[in-house]
Amino acid sequence: METVLIDTFIVPEESKAAFLDGARKVQSFIRTLPGFVEGFLYEKKDGESRHNFLTTAVWESEEAFENAKGAVAIEFQKQGFNPQETRQRLKIESVRSTYERSPY
Repeated sequence: METVLIDTFIVPEESKAAFLDGARKVQSFIRTLPGFVEGFLYEKKDGESRHNFLTTAVWESEEAFENAKGAVAIEFQKQGFNPQETRQRLKIESVRSTYERSPY
């Protein structure tokens, strides 16, 4: 069964450009990792919710997802990038969830 990582974000307007730039950089790296299936970045245009961005990353298995988490942590450390500090500085709120995906 595939594993899906879904992150929802509340991004202030003044932080939008920095958020999108950072998200695209991370996504470019994630796409290269073994077991990556697909990923999308969504920007809310209508509807009720405090969250205005959502990202998804689908992995072929739980093992691929766990390996990817480790690889991302190593890459962030190499770059000196701290996601928690960045979110705090940009006043971005986020919620991370994982799901198993199967066709219906």
